[in-house]
Amino acid sequence: MMICALLLRNTVMSHLNLNNTGLSDDGVTLISESLAHNTNLTSLCMSGNGLKDGSAHEIAVTLADKNSIQHIDLSSNDLTSTGMHVLIQSSTVQGQMRRLDLPNNKKTPRQYMTLVKAVEDLALVGAVVF
Repeated sequence: MMICALLLRNTVMSHLNLNNTGLSDDGVTLISESLAHNTNLTSLCMSGNGLKDGSAHEIAVTLADKNSIQHIDLSSNDLTSTGMHVLIQSSTVQGQMRRLDLPNNKKTPRQYMTLVKAVEDLALVGAVVF
């Protein structure tokens, strides 16, 4: 994947916009592996790609080791409350996350309230958008 090669070699890019590109869950796995070697990227946008919870888990693992990412946009995907919860928890481990965009994903009103409670408990109010 050409994007992965770019992430490995580019030392100045701080923002990567992959919104509505047809990115698959397998593509997220490759990008996550490439991000392990990139210390400059601060913003990663992957909105509108139909990504599922497996992608959320891949990104969460990347966030645990990646200190430069401050903004992730995963709005309008197919994430469930399970995947969103994993991302919320990983945001506190990483420590640098300033904004996590998760609107227009799959959640019931009850799941929404559970996610809001998790955000409040982890002191991420204002950093996570549903």
